[in-house]
Amino acid sequence: MNIPEKAIISGMEYKIRLSDDILFFDNIRAYGHIDFEKKEIAIDKALRDSQGHKQTLLHEIIHGIVYDREINFKNDDEEIIV
Repeated sequence: MNIPEKAIISGMEYKIRLSDDILFFDNIRAYGHIDFEKKEIAIDKALRDSQGHKQTLLHEIIHGIVYDREINFKNDDEEIIV
């Protein structure tokens, strides 16, 4: 299975791209990132296998669902839960 060009999260279309750039979120190295304003999911191309790409894509889609549904984990860390 190849990584799709787009994903639909709650009716919103997100472009999916493999990034040559090193990704960071809150100054921490990341394998993927979802940009809610640009409607884009970036996956680090440095992940050499398709399994890593798929796991990262699913992880970012779950962040998109959490964001769309305005799920508040209160004091828990969203990144750990996702």
